[in-house]
Amino acid sequence: MRKKVLLIGGNSFVGQSIVSGLGDNYQIISTAGHHASESGYQLLVEEPNKLVEILAHENPEIVISSVRGNYQAQMCFHRTLADWLAGEKKRLLYISTANVFDGNLSKPWTEHDLPIPESDYGSFKRDCETMLGKILENQLIIFRLAAVWSADCPRVQRLKRHSCNKEPYHTYPNYRINVTYARQIGNYAKYVLDNDLHGIFHVGTTDTIHCVSFEKMICEALKIELPQFVAETEGEEVFFAIFPSRKEIPDDLQMTVSDVLSTLK
Repeated sequence: MRKKVLLIGGNSFVGQSIVSGLGDNYQIISTAGHHASESGYQLLVEEPNKLVEILAHENPEIVISSVRGNYQAQMCFHRTLADWLAGEKKRLLYISTANVFDGNLSKPWTEHDLPIPESDYGSFKRDCETMLGKILENQLIIFRLAAVWSADCPRVQRLKRHSCNKEPYHTYPNYRINVTYARQIGNYAKYVLDNDLHGIFHVGTTDTIHCVSFEKMICEALKIELPQFVAETEGEEVFFAIFPSRKEIPDDLQMTVSDVLSTLK
């Protein structure tokens, strides 16, 4: 019997990537922020009471949260979600970000490192991770993502738009980054859920590349005329990268930057 998954934020790019990875192995009920999805509900982060009603009606075994919105509203929303899941002994997969390390760019970070956020976004995500962990403990899965790319992702659409309109494209030439391939998120989700794993997982390539070099290679792979790249930062080389180090993840789910680029050609 297929396990029921409630995917909150199912209309997001990351949400759609998860749906593709889980496929027919799970019964997926989705929520969307501003209009109901075909197989789900309309739900805003400002509606925690409605969330509880949906949870009680659907009684999912797993909830996946990939939502955006006001930070304070999100914190209240996720606390309500965590309290319900804790009481029902159900699991949560929470989508987080590499920005929890944006306060220290001296090296790539792994799942074993303590977050060091500086930005409001990174600090919020760190605080939400901490709150969820205290309530859910081993019922919690956290995916931290680097910049997510695919042939039709929002970042590619932005590159195409700036190229077509001859607009400056701001980039970070001194940043070494790793990236997350969209399909990899869904593959990770299926493996982690199938094998009842828990804890923090960094979903991204096992190596790094200079940010502007990767963007130029993306343009080459997808035959996009190079936009006018403008350096947003200068100075010594820094790292904005999160490396996967969980031994439970098999090698065939890991990717390098070259692997990502080869899938786009």
